[in-house]
Amino acid sequence: MRQPPLFPLDWRDSPTDVVMADLDTNGLESRAGIRWPLLQPLKVRNYRLLWVGSVTSMVGSNLTIIAFPWLVLKLTGDSLAMGVVLAISGVPRAIFMIAGGALVDRWDPRTVLMWSSILRMLLLFVLAGSVHTDLVNMPIIYTVAFLFGVVDAFSWPASSAILPRVVRVELLPPANALMQGMMQLSVMFGPVLAGVLIAWFSVGGDEPRADLPGIALVFFVDSCGFLFSAFTLFLIQLPALVHDAANRHASIRNAVVEGFSATWRDVPVRLMVIIFSVFAFFFRGPYMVGIPVLADMRFDEGALAFGMISSAFGVGALIGTLAAGSFPRPPERWYGPLLLIDLMILGCTFFLYATAPTVEWAMAAAVVGALIDGYMMVLLMSWFQARIPPHLLGRVMSVVMFCNSGLAPLSYALSGALIRISLEGVFWGAGTILVMLGLISLMFRTTRTLGLR
Repeated sequence: MRQPPLFPLDWRDSPTDVVMADLDTNGLESRAGIRWPLLQPLKVRNYRLLWVGSVTSMVGSNLTIIAFPWLVLKLTGDSLAMGVVLAISGVPRAIFMIAGGALVDRWDPRTVLMWSSILRMLLLFVLAGSVHTDLVNMPIIYTVAFLFGVVDAFSWPASSAILPRVVRVELLPPANALMQGMMQLSVMFGPVLAGVLIAWFSVGGDEPRADLPGIALVFFVDSCGFLFSAFTLFLIQLPALVHDAANRHASIRNAVVEGFSATWRDVPVRLMVIIFSVFAFFFRGPYMVGIPVLADMRFDEGALAFGMISSAFGVGALIGTLAAGSFPRPPERWYGPLLLIDLMILGCTFFLYATAPTVEWAMAAAVVGALIDGYMMVLLMSWFQARIPPHLLGRVMSVVMFCNSGLAPLSYALSGALIRISLEGVFWGAGTILVMLGLISLMFRTTRTLGLR
């Protein structure tokens, strides 16, 4: 017997939603008057500000995604050290994320995001200075990684909760597609630019610290991007979200419990959370630790190869993202099979990474793996945002993100240790597990349909 949905859909007609619709001075034209619906969210002032600021910070972040692990690898030459750094960042993110979601529901997500950008700017500026002056060491890196994880625990739920406050429900798919599309564009060009900057400003030679000048420049550029993002967030004006008296006076503990309870009672949300947890454990570590080690050990291009593979992933994800925002959404009953197929395809890309003779082969694997992943990212994010009422969105999304990243620190550390033994073995093992889990899940009706009709 089908369980009724936990979240009623009539919350979309709440007074807050009506106020939000009228807030933009430019107004919203009907979808019929827009030649390409993907661009319609850009007619909303608040969304434009959010989008521009997000794009700027995304580009900088995708520079740092290359520079940070490359810095650790150059200082230590140890895959385990890189896994430990990623784990140190992931642990506070997982621990504080649930409380972060509760605070986002209680506070203004715009304010949370603005202060998160300011704190990230300061951390990156300090890191850039320590690298530039050659004072950087592993304790400094561990500290920055930990603090970044704490900030992420609050900014990630806020980034999911703010979008439904900025655009109407029917604009969520194109709004998410535009946001994710620009993120993937930054994934395409940011890593390559980072590799070029690191190589261009390298002092030459084979010394491990030869790349530090370029790495310091990358961190400084990213710091400036977060400063600009904080400024655009400051300019956004959102209507106050009305809370009832019980919600206003509820403790953080009760709010967290309510978030877990709401997530668990909704069967489709619960099943997706379980799948995300499995994905995070068997994909995150092998990819995040394995790809930079692969670039350093096998390919002559070094940091540039690392950037090229990451950019190729962005190319595939961009295509999938634009497709999700431009074409009609598939029926909800297809979401389960598509999600499991996504998991299996990403598993198959590990086989290609394990055997890739050149960087071009690894780039091809990244493009293929990211295609359906980018498509599903937009579909599922829009589905969550439309299904969950605003007063619960921060908490439920924090639970989703917690399960998606909670096991990641263990995955990073374990992958770093196992890669010491065999990089190819980690790729083959993780890929086989992902493919087998996807095939087994497709055989059972509950996991195949996710409880959706």
